[in-house]
Parts: sequence; structure tokens; C-alpha cells
Amino acid sequence: MGYEVYCLKDNPFPKGGAFVKPESDDPRENGSIFSVNARKTEIEEFEKKLVGSKVSFDDRLRCAFLWAHGGRTIGRGMGKTALTLYMLQKINNGYGKNYFGGKSKFFCAYIAFQKQTKAKVVFLYKEALRSFINAGLFAELQKSTTEVNLVSAGVNPKYAHAIATGDVKGYFESISRYPLDQMATQWDTRFVNLLPSLFLSETVSALKAGGFGGGILVIDDMENLTDIATRSEIENFVKDFGIAFFRSKYKASISNFFTLLFVAHEQSAQDISQAWTLEGLASAYPLAPGGPASILTRKPDMEQGLDIFLEHLRYYRDPACAVSDPFMPFEKEAVEWIIQDSDFHPRRFLSRFNRILVDALGDGQKTVSLDMVKSAPKKEDFEDEPSSPSIHDL
Repeated sequence: MGYEVYCLKDNPFPKGGAFVKPESDDPRENGSIFSVNARKTEIEEFEKKLVGSKVSFDDRLRCAFLWAHGGRTIGRGMGKTALTLYMLQKINNGYGKNYFGGKSKFFCAYIAFQKQTKAKVVFLYKEALRSFINAGLFAELQKSTTEVNLVSAGVNPKYAHAIATGDVKGYFESISRYPLDQMATQWDTRFVNLLPSLFLSETVSALKAGGFGGGILVIDDMENLTDIATRSEIENFVKDFGIAFFRSKYKASISNFFTLLFVAHEQSAQDISQAWTLEGLASAYPLAPGGPASILTRKPDMEQGLDIFLEHLRYYRDPACAVSDPFMPFEKEAVEWIIQDSDFHPRRFLSRFNRILVDALGDGQKTVSLDMVKSAPKKEDFEDEPSSPSIHDL
């Protein structure tokens, strides 16, 4: 007996402890299942502040927080990454065609700090370039401009040729000792020295040649930087970051090309905000959780929680199966009880639905009742507590 007895193709809910993983093939992990209704307010704030949808793309903010209340445990699993991935797909569908009557061409790229990665701005450049490849930006440039135009715009001829021939990854790795996804700098001085200009000037020039007026860089998992870094390391990173994007001679800074969105839980956002102020960036670019340049990812209410639940069921519902009750095999009262008992925390209630459905299938239960969910063991499988990673530069 499989999940088809519930008119489902599989268990619709993510397992406990799983983060959203953008490069995963599993729709329960990669953000494919998303409740627009539950995040209507956050979507509107994102578009108003970071796209400038109420005015024009040129009037968007230069930097902002996307954050959630609480620290590592409570602040994670609230849906911040899922929201950014939804916005990335919406923006990159035609590169801004859904805004301003299609008159502004722009993009969104997703960057994530990995655990055990030192806080170095060059690593941000490297991950951003990998993200641009994955997002199809260079493939778009290959279609929308020419090698001659790229060189005329100030792009190194070898880089321009790589873009025109679709071999950007090969070009980057030909001038580095390491693969593009490996965050290391030892014995790679040449590439490290080239990276700032390569990313902040030449790549910006290439994107401009392809008609792009700017881009939103989503920098996720900032807690993987701040939670294991000293205050001094955070301050040094923010200083280098501020110089590169706001106070440098590079084209990204001069043309205000990028909007930077830091995704973090509340404690991490506060740590970054303090360093931001100490480095003198706050006067020109205010950045604080709860401030005007921030978007709060709120806990859903009951109606929103139910919609999140139903989106998962809809995604995995067998279309060949006629279902009169959209909550099948759950009783609606059972769903409401789990959401409320989980304090409306999305990761908590979704992972509990996963375990409850596994148990129901194993026990041969045709219906997940209120009595069943009340008697089910309450396990917490978040795996949110950090291990003790060794920070090193390979």
C-alpha cells in the first residue's frame, strides 16, 4: 500500500530539519511548492522596495534585509528562502517583463554562504558568478548581444569570447586553480586579484551590453557567516563589502547596478546592522531589521497556514483521482490543531504532517483524524543547532 490510497503521488510534505535547497530536484525542498496567498504582504513589500514597482526600477532600494524574528532555531524555517526563490522565478521569467510594461530589463540571482566558508568578499563574487550561470544570465547575453559589442563595452576579449560561445564556466576555471564552486584562495593569487574587476566591472559591462539595467542579489544564509564569526571578522567583511559595492571605482558601484538583499534571522541581521553602522554605511544606506529597508517574514495565521498545507497536497494530488474534500486524507480539524500546536511555524507543522502521514500509511489508517494527531508523538527534528565547524582557508 502506497500513498495512492490517499490519492497522492507521494508524501507531499518535507521531512523535519530540511532547509530549502534551491538546487535540489525535490519540489518539497527546492521552493517549487509555494503559497502566494500566505505571502501576499511579503511579496508586495519585496516588489515595492526592491523592484520599485510603485514608481520605477531606478528608484528601488540599494540594500535591504529579508528577516524573521528569533535566532537560529525559531528564525529559520519561516519561509524566507522560499519567498526569494518565488520572486527569483517571477522576475527572471522574461527578466522583468511582468513589471513596468516590460520597459525595464533586470534580473534576480540567488547566492548562499555555505558552512565552513570564511567571510571573504571574493567568495561572494565567485558564488555570484556561479549563480549567474545557473540563472541563465550568460545564456541570455549570448542571445541578446555580440562579441564585438561586449568588447566595445569594456569586456576583456577572452571573457567576451567565452560569453559569445557559451563557455563562461570554462573561462573562469581556466584562470583559477579551483572549480567555480570551491571556496578557496590559497595559491590562487592571480584569480583572486582579477575577481573584483571581473565581477564588479566587466560582468556589469557585459550585462549592460545585453540590455540589463540592474539586478537583485539575494544573499542567503548570512547566519552561516555571522553565527560562527567573531565581531571583528563580521566588521572586516562588512567594511570590504561596503567599499566594493558603494565606495569603489568599479562600474557596479558607480552605476548603482546591484540591489543587495541580505536574508537572515533576527540575531544575524542585528550583528550585520551593528557592523554596518560602525563602518559608516548606515547614514547613506540605512540597514536594520524592522527598519524601512527590511521585509519581515511573518508567521502565518490559520488561514495562511491552511493554504500552505493545501498547496503541498495540490502539488502531489493524483489528477486521475476524484477528490471531494481538498484536505483528504486529513480532517480539517486535525490540520488546524497541528498548525496551532506548532505555534504557526511553517517548518514545524509541515515536518509534523510528513511524520503523521507516514505513520497513518504504516498503520493502514484511511483518515488522519483529530484524535490521531493529538496522540501522535511530538518530535522536533530541526537539526538547527550548529555543529562546531572548523573555519579554514583551503
